[in-house]
Amino acid sequence: MKNITKILIIAVMLILNFKLQTSNLYAQDFHVSQFDVLTLYYNPALTAVYDKNDEADYKAFLTHRSQWNSLGIKPFKTYSLGFDMRHNRFGMGALLLNNRSGMGGFNSFNFLLSGSYFIIEDAQSPHTLTAGLQMGLLNKSVNPDSYLFESQLNSVTNTLDENMSSGEAYNSNSKLNFDANIGIFYRYNEEGEWYQPFIGFSIYHITRPNESITSTSSNLPMRFNLNFGSKFIVSEKVTLTPNILYMYQAKATEFNMGFLGTYKIKDENDIIYGLAYRWDDAFIMNLGFRKDNITFRMSYD
Repeated sequence: MKNITKILIIAVMLILNFKLQTSNLYAQDFHVSQFDVLTLYYNPALTAVYDKNDEADYKAFLTHRSQWNSLGIKPFKTYSLGFDMRHNRFGMGALLLNNRSGMGGFNSFNFLLSGSYFIIEDAQSPHTLTAGLQMGLLNKSVNPDSYLFESQLNSVTNTLDENMSSGEAYNSNSKLNFDANIGIFYRYNEEGEWYQPFIGFSIYHITRPNESITSTSSNLPMRFNLNFGSKFIVSEKVTLTPNILYMYQAKATEFNMGFLGTYKIKDENDIIYGLAYRWDDAFIMNLGFRKDNITFRMSYD
């Protein structure tokens, strides 16, 4: 059978987040709204796992997230660039992530090489079972001059004075660490069936990298991710995929639930729509379209 090569490109994801979220003292990873696009950020076992109907050999994606624009402050920016491909029972890929805070000069950069192994081959069975491993580098940097401390309080003017010394001691302004993640994924995809359930579990930062730039130690907590749902073939033109993503890191949890749907206009041309809710945070609206091998999507929180 002739192998049909398809390129799936998710280009320009813009998320405008208007709700200010509370923060705590525990170091945490950032989140994105289109987690079904940025699969390598949530489970390495999803490396080169494609929909059976796509007949894809490889996938590339580019995303951009802009957060807190409406608050009148410099927005937080998140960029990602990824690629994966399949060869026999192996999937391989790479992911670049950069997350920059709007104020304070804090920046987080990830470079990950990702691999998966198809324990059960979906071409021979309705079941797909994969295991994945990621290894790479995590760099976090900060500009100390962007922050003001209590020690910089001018007792005369009773205001914070950026020209006063903070007295804070930094070993360096950045820290480079080795990072590793593991995961497993299962999907039922019998051809002709109207339902295709899936479930995945992963653990990130299993090396617990020390990200402190001072003399004290600060190990990044492991992040546990559980994702499950099912794709439903409603008709020849309509599909619905309800899904849930649960994440736990240190004492912080995140719970996302929603659905993504497609409406086929004609062969290889779909309208994409969806609605989700990040628990105790924000609703997420999705809209996009797929033309031939290219998909464009936009989200709004």
